Amino acid sequence: MTWLNLSPLESVLRGGAVSIHFQPILCLKQGRVVGLEALARPEALNISQAFAEARARGCQLELDRLCRQRALDLFAGLELLGTGLSETSQPDWRPLLFLNFEASVLDAGVGGSGAILQATRAAGLEPRDVVIEINESRVHDDEALIRMVEQHRAHGFLIALDDLGAGDSKLARIAQLRPHILKLDRSLITGIERDFFKQETVKCLTRLGRGIGALVLAEGVETLEEMECCASLGAELFQGYVLGRPAPPELLAIGRSASLLQGVAQRLREHAVAGLRQRQVAGRRLEALAQQGGRDLMARPPEQFDDVLATLVEQDSGVEAAYLLDSRGIQVGGTQLGASGRQVPNRLFAPSHQGADHSTKEYFFSLLDTGLKRYTTDSYISMATGRLCRTIALLLEHRSGANYVLCLDIACSAEGGSARIRR
Repeated sequence: MTWLNLSPLESVLRGGAVSIHFQPILCLKQGRVVGLEALARPEALNISQAFAEARARGCQLELDRLCRQRALDLFAGLELLGTGLSETSQPDWRPLLFLNFEASVLDAGVGGSGAILQATRAAGLEPRDVVIEINESRVHDDEALIRMVEQHRAHGFLIALDDLGAGDSKLARIAQLRPHILKLDRSLITGIERDFFKQETVKCLTRLGRGIGALVLAEGVETLEEMECCASLGAELFQGYVLGRPAPPELLAIGRSASLLQGVAQRLREHAVAGLRQRQVAGRRLEALAQQGGRDLMARPPEQFDDVLATLVEQDSGVEAAYLLDSRGIQVGGTQLGASGRQVPNRLFAPSHQGADHSTKEYFFSLLDTGLKRYTTDSYISMATGRLCRTIALLLEHRSGANYVLCLDIACSAEGGSARIRR
């Protein structure tokens, strides 16, 4: 077979015709570029076509190793001045290389070859210079994947779990692989500033990352609004077109990418301060309302309690519901709904009724069992309205000598802050 008769894939494999582009990964808190992801660009066909054809022909391992070696060699030869990195970092500092690993090759029994370690050292790099990105959904041999990750972690490589949140990703693999970095798929990031459910999903994943000691990277960030939203939800690292498109080494302009971080950081600080002030104002207003309601209740006979609660919910649109419990946690009278709590969406959610037992609710036993006089819950889904709320509870002593607990469910939107969903 002559070179003229080779297929595009064969030309790539025999001639090594693969270009490598690098895309910057930035840390907002540190204000610098912390990594470069290597993205292979076969010259005769796109990367997806190349790997699809390679899988069909049984040569994906060969293609994967070719791309990986090219990335390592080019990265090792990067000059700080040539990439613009000297504008954003110390002269002796260089970013990490984020290196993709085609995990599906593990199903063919190639684990344990040491090829990545050998290629890394052959390029003049050390394992600590490299982050291995694994798309875990592409491999079915769990044991082989775990062994591969543990072996490379022991050598000093960092492990990133790629495409988390994509349709076929498995959250259980986080516990198996214990990655250093969680890369959120762009399907979670696109338009996140307009999508409450994406926001709550990313918030949960960033909380998970903090809990297990993993950094969270928002991938595919295309606008400053998306970046600011992800940062406010807890993401630490960012990658996407808004910060820099993949480019060959000679065209990298990372200094310009890093300069965007200062403006984003300042806006986030301003938004956070404004949110804190808004919550302080709302908190003082609602606290005063609860105290006034408590005084009014304690000055009235029990048969007038419902009237007091009905008046109370009309005084502030942020109050979704008001109800009163006795010293056993049993509801006294009905639940009075404010204007924002009267449209119950379906039969799963309904206001509690007279005689309902609230003794296992934290806003009750946190007062009766600890000696506290006031308690405010974290946010949760109200079973009365189906919406996010917090409950402010006050322990009251009636003039008759009986103790009661006044409960006000406050719409989270009234506090000007986001909330944690709890089922």
